[in-house]
Amino acid sequence: MITKSINLKDALDKFISVSDLGRGQASRVIQSVDDNKDQFVVIKNNKPKAIIMSIEEYSELVEVKENLELLLIASKRSSNLKDEEMIKFDEILEELNINKEELEKSIDSVEID
Repeated sequence: MITKSINLKDALDKFISVSDLGRGQASRVIQSVDDNKDQFVVIKNNKPKAIIMSIEEYSELVEVKENLELLLIASKRSSNLKDEEMIKFDEILEELNINKEELEKSIDSVEID
């Protein structure tokens, strides 16, 4: 993510044409992405067509998108619930014979898809 303020010249330096990438600039761009976590906008026919960013940043964006989608699904499902249809969390733990400490210890080892 871009977290620093940038001036106009720096912003324009982050735009690169497809032609320039083909003329040997790809290596420089990829090195800049790798070293500085820079991001570049690829221009074709004077229109932005792609973004070049680090794998880490891309993975983070994908994870945020997935989490947002799950949150929207959960929000939609929970909006239709009635109080009488709900079970208290403590009652579920008691029924499963699990205490909160055990649950907190195992939280890092559980992955939800």
